[in-house]
Amino acid sequence: MRDRMSILGISMARRDSRRWLVAITYLSLIVAWALIGVRGGNNGILLILLGTIVNGFILGGYGRGGLIKPFATRTPFGSPAPWHNDERDLRRRDRVHFYSYRFVVALVLLGYVLGGDPFHHAQMGRALILGGVVLGLTLPQALLLWIEPDMEFEEAEAQPGGDPTR
Repeated sequence: MRDRMSILGISMARRDSRRWLVAITYLSLIVAWALIGVRGGNNGILLILLGTIVNGFILGGYGRGGLIKPFATRTPFGSPAPWHNDERDLRRRDRVHFYSYRFVVALVLLGYVLGGDPFHHAQMGRALILGGVVLGLTLPQALLLWIEPDMEFEEAEAQPGGDPTR
């Protein structure tokens, strides 16, 4: 996680705030998918682009934006300082990627099988594959935000009468 957890001035240090953010993010993606489908856009490029934008600016993990520190451990081009992840960060990242990608691969394979012979459910297969791609972009970061306990920062400990265990 990042040292400072806030989006639009709203603190995301507490677990319940991050869980609300994840739930609202996925609900928004589902509503956007429904609106795109109603308007006749069924190729999914717009939804994949929206998932990438949500991942970059809200969830994080692959760039400088978002709540999750970048997964890369090398200095990217144009960055003044390297991104450092300790062993705990790397272990958490690898674990959530393993669990989420098992689910995503199963979803994509199911969509592929349903779209072909002998099932011939092309729309259902396409929807499962598209859902798997969007989940592949966002699910590891969403799981990290969902399972991490409340964050503690120096300001919370420095407040007089503040409870440092919260």
